[in-house]
Amino acid sequence: MNFKKVVIVAATVGVFFSAGLGVKSLAEDFWAGHTDVETINSSIDTLASRIKNKNEDISKLKSDLSQAQTNVQNAKTQLGQLQQQLREADTQKQTELAQKQTELEQKQKELQQKIDEGNRQVAEKQAELDRVNSTISGLNQKISDLQNKINNSKDQALTDVQQARQKAEQAVQQTAD
Repeated sequence: MNFKKVVIVAATVGVFFSAGLGVKSLAEDFWAGHTDVETINSSIDTLASRIKNKNEDISKLKSDLSQAQTNVQNAKTQLGQLQQQLREADTQKQTELAQKQTELEQKQKELQQKIDEGNRQVAEKQAELDRVNSTISGLNQKISDLQNKINNSKDQALTDVQQARQKAEQAVQQTAD
């Protein structure tokens, strides 16, 4: 029986030893897998954090995009309003320009009429001046003729007076002798 005990003890030790080796192998595999799991979990946490950050960035970018789209729409609306105002102002200015052009043409016609009227009046005054100058020229000629006659008459009268004086002096001298 001793031998049986030894064999049983040896078999038990062998079983325990094998079991220990098996447990050790399992524990090593378990712990090696655990480290891998922890590494994987850490990587997953990192990825989850990155995904969360990216999702927050995406949300912010979506919000910014929405705001930018709203701003673009507002700018388009404002641009449309400004373009309409520009068209209205342009139309108004074109109307005013047309009115001013019409007024200018009217003023030019009036000015031309005044110029024509002034030219006509100048021509009338020139004709009147020519008539007056002609009359003055005729009168100057008559005055010249009359002055010549007066001068001739004066000379004749002076000659007559001188002759009468000489005759009177002769008569006085003859009577004095």
